[in-house]
Amino acid sequence: MMYGSMNLDTLKSQFHSRSVSFQDFKNITNEDVARIRELINAKLPKIENTKTYDRNQGLDNYINTLRYLTNPTISQKLKTFDERILFLILSCDPDLNHYYRFLESDITPASYIEDEENEKKKQELRNKRKQEINSYSTEVRTRTGFYDSTLLRYESLLHRKLLKQVGFYSDIKIPSLKVLLSRSEGIENINGISEINLERLQSIKERWLKEAKDPSDLNSLAYNLLKSFKELHIYSVEEQVLTFILIADPNLDLLRIFEEESNYKEMEKRAKQELGFYNKGLIKVEQLYHDKFEPNKKLSAWTI
Repeated sequence: MMYGSMNLDTLKSQFHSRSVSFQDFKNITNEDVARIRELINAKLPKIENTKTYDRNQGLDNYINTLRYLTNPTISQKLKTFDERILFLILSCDPDLNHYYRFLESDITPASYIEDEENEKKKQELRNKRKQEINSYSTEVRTRTGFYDSTLLRYESLLHRKLLKQVGFYSDIKIPSLKVLLSRSEGIENINGISEINLERLQSIKERWLKEAKDPSDLNSLAYNLLKSFKELHIYSVEEQVLTFILIADPNLDLLRIFEEESNYKEMEKRAKQELGFYNKGLIKVEQLYHDKFEPNKKLSAWTI
């Protein structure tokens, strides 16, 4: 796709080639943010001759911003890549749609696919992930007019920076719980999790109970587990889901309800009333956890 003398891919490549000097917004201050907002309002060419704000307008704004940021004359105003990527985000995606839409999506993690030993299943998961990414990118384009996969990392870091977030995120409105619970449906075993791994996950539980604004807020818990893989030292979907179980259902009450009820409809009703969540896949993971780590734990009169 051509835009003047330079196509969009070339513009993106030229801009992002400077990312090697990115410093994770460590030196960006509130004053820098305010200055860059002013620069956006004062210097960036406005989009004219559009009847309404639509996808074309958002794309044009993105292209114009890239042209502006790759112009050598701005080097005195935006000296670092951190300032330039901040400018790009605040100009083209100030609502952080790339980041928030990703959190709302349920994209199969690449690590989960690579752990799959069955080649046919692995290819099916790869195709599924491709469809999920396409759906995610379409949603972002609908909201912003453009999609730039490289922005996800930057927006994630910027979100934490702008909110001055330390520790866990609280009062999250994004519906994260459903996304996290759905990930349990793809778990077939927890063979890769050892007692040492479990101790690490238990330490995350202790942190959550001490540091979270409201430890009973399961949606915020799910958001933190989805968002903070690296920061929390969680290394797989299995560990992610097990951490949720350790915090939200340490007594394996969902598994107890499963043993006590004869049909899934009644299980779901009771689980949502008593626990605030329900998922068939989570029942299976709790059973796997029980059998491996607490085989002598009696859940109900039906437990063998």
